[in-house]
Amino acid sequence: MTDSLIASNGIISARLAGKLRFMDTREDEQLRCITMKSSSISLKYQPSPPVRPSTVKHHTGTEAHLINVIDSPGHVDFCSEVASALRLCDGALVLVDVVEGVRTQTVAVLRQAWVERVTPCLVLNKIDRLIVELQMDPADAHRRLQRLIENVNAVCGTFYQEQFLERAHEMDAEEGDVDKVKEQMERDGTLQKQFEFSPANGNVAFASATVGWAFRVEDFAGLISQKLGMKAEGLALAMWPPDGKDAYFNPKTRAVSRKDETGKGVPMFVQFILNQVWAVYDSLLSSDEERTLKIVDSLGLQVPPRELSNRNREEALRSVMMRWLPLSRSVLAMAAEQLP
Repeated sequence: MTDSLIASNGIISARLAGKLRFMDTREDEQLRCITMKSSSISLKYQPSPPVRPSTVKHHTGTEAHLINVIDSPGHVDFCSEVASALRLCDGALVLVDVVEGVRTQTVAVLRQAWVERVTPCLVLNKIDRLIVELQMDPADAHRRLQRLIENVNAVCGTFYQEQFLERAHEMDAEEGDVDKVKEQMERDGTLQKQFEFSPANGNVAFASATVGWAFRVEDFAGLISQKLGMKAEGLALAMWPPDGKDAYFNPKTRAVSRKDETGKGVPMFVQFILNQVWAVYDSLLSSDEERTLKIVDSLGLQVPPRELSNRNREEALRSVMMRWLPLSRSVLAMAAEQLP
């Protein structure tokens, strides 16, 4: 993922992103293909006007920002490097493999961020594994993503409960004192809200770092709002409502409903996002040239014919996805908007 962010500044070629491992400067890191030491780099980000201004917590303007990125190890054996990096940062991007789910290191990183009071954002990575390896359909993938976000939020919820019990224990509290502790923590609920992840809050991104693409619901809302004749902000809320329940779009009436009145409705997140991503993967990996050209034209992309006809279909897929949903655009926008 760091390679894709660096490529957005022209430091390395976009074709080498994910292969060069630019931040792994040690020889043993390159040989083992694993990050062992934290390393940092400064990147320039030029934001565009946000689709949902109501979810932007910081940096609402369009002036360029300098973002200092620290790439820290993800392996549990190097947790001390993560702890040191967190103490230097204002925010964190927590990557979770959508196939492996919440692991021991995920919990450890979130707990350390809670202790250090570092604002996190969630990146659900390796979405492509759901398509290529597990061969899930979009509906099953949607349910898996919902459960994964719920699991991460459940982990963060335990931190709040632990803090409440620790404060109550320190006061050796009776019932009345416990109520005071609860009131105090409710007043100081800013930290708890920072650890509530939802695409509706703008602090969750879906990505495939190896292929070089990522998106938030805001990205798709901005792309298709004009076609549907809806405001982008309202469309983004409908794709992933704040309460987590699905919303459905009726193409005949062009109305959004919270109930599946026909019994055959498809959630808007699946209908307008996952179905499109799955269609691109299916056409490119199956070497369906005619369908691929139609999809590329409908997306308004300019991809050289030699890249589309590449015999290595993974490289052809990469060429399309990086132009359609560039990883740096979504991830850096989320960092600029959500992190202090």
